[in-house]
Amino acid sequence: MGQPQASDLSLQDYLAIESEDDIRYEYHHGEIFAMAGGSLAHALIVANLGFLLIRETRANGNDCRAFTSELKVEVSEGSRYVYPDASVVCPKPNESHVLKGSVRNPKVVVEVISPSSAGYDQGAKRRYYFFIPSVEEYLLVEQDSPVVTLYRRRKGDDLYRIITIEGLEETIELTSINVELTLKEIYQDVDFTTASK
Repeated sequence: MGQPQASDLSLQDYLAIESEDDIRYEYHHGEIFAMAGGSLAHALIVANLGFLLIRETRANGNDCRAFTSELKVEVSEGSRYVYPDASVVCPKPNESHVLKGSVRNPKVVVEVISPSSAGYDQGAKRRYYFFIPSVEEYLLVEQDSPVVTLYRRRKGDDLYRIITIEGLEETIELTSINVELTLKEIYQDVDFTTASK
């Protein structure tokens, strides 16, 4: 996350700025941060993940809904709102009472990381997501190589297990929603020789 674009803003000010600018901003206790545009690899991976999560949640009939990066997630009511690259909500979206169009109950959240976003996504943003009681799994997908890291909350406590999978022939299982994804499909059409450009 970069420098704040503005500070000491009310939630209403934030919404007004976001609707006028056609830019997505994260909101953190009165400060807003512009969401940077991504690379071609980032865009392909996000599109692939959105397609795969929608397809798989519909196919297995687990009454979950998959969303792309347009959906805000409420981390702290009235004070912190973020945009994951993809998310899955079960059994149905629990919309915020404070900020319409944001949800309070994602079960799975996904971020596609780049060198510039890795520190935030692996650090502060991971902590934010696990503040949300409904979050069971947090998937980090690297854009420059076929590597995914899954943080899975352990039942009954706030600790989580970390699973790292590497290679296009591998799969990653999202047990909370009974979905298995292949890295080959996640990274379909990504050219790793130009992924970081």
